[in-house]
Amino acid sequence: MGIVETEDRHSGAFDVVTCPVCGSEEWTHLLYQGVFCRHCNTKCTLREPAGDQGFIAEFDGTYTWSVDDGENIPETEEYGPVASGKWLGTETTGYHRHWFSARADYVRDDCEWEPAWNREPKNENEDERSYPTNGK
Repeated sequence: MGIVETEDRHSGAFDVVTCPVCGSEEWTHLLYQGVFCRHCNTKCTLREPAGDQGFIAEFDGTYTWSVDDGENIPETEEYGPVASGKWLGTETTGYHRHWFSARADYVRDDCEWEPAWNREPKNENEDERSYPTNGK
């Protein structure tokens, strides 16, 4: 038994969270750094909602790489490139997205950004994605 007990409060959350920039469902957890999208490097942080079962996911576009079929989260002076959403439910009952928006939606009237799941694919074949490679 470890010295510090931990609790996995959001078990199964990353099975349903999709990256709002590129649409990927693959996430990488870097110890002491956070959870990042495997394809575009958008950072995702989960936190507890007030009084509801589920979680709030906050996406930080500061770390996002440029991808061909992605659209970066719009930036604001006060908050930076941040978007967030709320998923309700539990791992056993399943999670569903309750709401989602970029902070720029509240700050600027001209913000027309949509998360990846609401955008039409730019590629002719919607199953194809273009991601940076490591040159191997």
